[in-house]
Amino acid sequence: MAQILIIDDEATIRDLLVKILEREGYKTITAADGKEGIRIFRENPADLIITDLIMPEKEGIETIMELRRDFRDVKVIAMSGGGKIEPETYLH
Repeated sequence: MAQILIIDDEATIRDLLVKILEREGYKTITAADGKEGIRIFRENPADLIITDLIMPEKEGIETIMELRRDFRDVKVIAMSGGGKIEPETYLH
């Protein structure tokens, strides 16, 4: 059974994804921000990561970049529910 790590700062989104994915037979683990998600992934690597892009502590892009640097083959789905993000922040 595949394990999926869900990283999102909104508990309602995390809970919804857990319900949907577990109903489909996946095992899930969750984190409330990128910093916690990276720690959890290092302790218990998942087959897939679903992460929000806009979060406190560590943004989704930063989280993805760090995980990809250390775990080259990690599979990630990035999502966002909105918010304000400055594109030039990530173009450097």
